[in-house]
Amino acid sequence: MRLAERIVRYMEAKKYSLARKQGEKNIIYVEGMNPDGTLNADTPNHFNDARLILGFRDGLPTLEGAWEATTEPGFYYTDNPMNPKGAARIAFGQYRAWQVGIHGYSEPHESLIQVGLVKVHRDWNRDMMRTGDSIDEGYFGINQHHGFDHPVNDIHTAGAGCFVGRLRREHFDFMKRLLTDPRYVADQEYIFTTTIIPGNKL
Repeated sequence: MRLAERIVRYMEAKKYSLARKQGEKNIIYVEGMNPDGTLNADTPNHFNDARLILGFRDGLPTLEGAWEATTEPGFYYTDNPMNPKGAARIAFGQYRAWQVGIHGYSEPHESLIQVGLVKVHRDWNRDMMRTGDSIDEGYFGINQHHGFDHPVNDIHTAGAGCFVGRLRREHFDFMKRLLTDPRYVADQEYIFTTTIIPGNKL
């Protein structure tokens, strides 16, 4: 079964929303998966998650884009958390929580900015795992931005809990495709939904 079909089957089983109309985009992150759909070891501090755009053509799901990303903070912000409760690790699920905006100060760039509630695990024991960690819900600046072309094996300071596409050029491709979504074209304050999936569950 193709990856797009496996994702749809998983989302339907979870009763997640799916945008199926022509041109509409579904934003998906699969943790511990390469952009080609193969699983990896999900090694800490690596860009080892897949950022995907899924659409439908003639009623059939298709992947319109796949890029290297991370949904997790690296060593730096795990050891130096921005919140005293611990670094944020997104809770798997689906959230309608992002609008197009500008991320960053040193290198501001077009991104998806958190405007709705999300749930995160607080890595208080700094083991880079969710197991046993408390859940925190709120507005934490969990944006979807680029990773400044950091190497695959070093997230460094690129992510403190955000969804980070590793390469600038790939991030801008991701954004360019999203901006063609007819819902955004009709309303530039449109709030995008994003789904985060553990790769070993597909």
